[in-house]
Amino acid sequence: MMSEDSTVSCYDEHARMYDVYQSSVVPHYRDMLDMVAKACERYLKPNALIIDLGCGTGNASLAVQEKLSARIFLIDGSKEMMDIAQSKIDKAAQAGYRVADISREGWDEGLGNAEYDAVISTLVLEHLPFDRYRSVIEKCFRLLQPGGWLIATEGYAEEGSDMQEWFYEEMEDQRRGLDPKLSDFVAGLRVEKEVHYYCSKAKKAEWWKEAGFSQVNVLWQYLGIALMVGRRPLLDSSSGKQV
Repeated sequence: MMSEDSTVSCYDEHARMYDVYQSSVVPHYRDMLDMVAKACERYLKPNALIIDLGCGTGNASLAVQEKLSARIFLIDGSKEMMDIAQSKIDKAAQAGYRVADISREGWDEGLGNAEYDAVISTLVLEHLPFDRYRSVIEKCFRLLQPGGWLIATEGYAEEGSDMQEWFYEEMEDQRRGLDPKLSDFVAGLRVEKEVHYYCSKAKKAEWWKEAGFSQVNVLWQYLGIALMVGRRPLLDSSSGKQV
């Protein structure tokens, strides 16, 4: 039976092939990264402190660095992925790193409270069972400074829509253009080990708001993949209350 742990082991096994596969097979993968980076550029100040949650091989962090000077703390469950991410990203821009599975408790220990300007996450949160998803969102809220942003792309499933099926059909069409051995190896791993938990954008937006986020909006979508953002409210200087 598949578990969240199997998803981590899947990425361990194809870490070296990840970039080629994602860029070639996932529709509008680069557009997605660019939108995450543009959101950071719009909402954050220079030298922002960011957590890349489930950083993988560091592609989102790299895209952010091209738009904004930032210090980035890397978190991922795969040591192999983390090694690649650290090799890509300027050492001076790395605020630290942690190999930790966010599907388990304790991944946020020692990171402090209300210290970060943003948490970014790309194609990661969809791997969490819904109870763990809500726990992670709540922890992200606590890690963010007042006014900080959660910026996340993930897969969704909308009732009565074939967008998700359409997306997977496009992936399969593009996969056929890769080297067959690479393509079949990674695709086989994902079928055997990768776990997803999908629901609607409205349901996840509801969970974000319950965790305390405001200004929860979808900024970009391509079929079943969407970029959603939410902000930890600012504090009123006179009352100390969130606004």
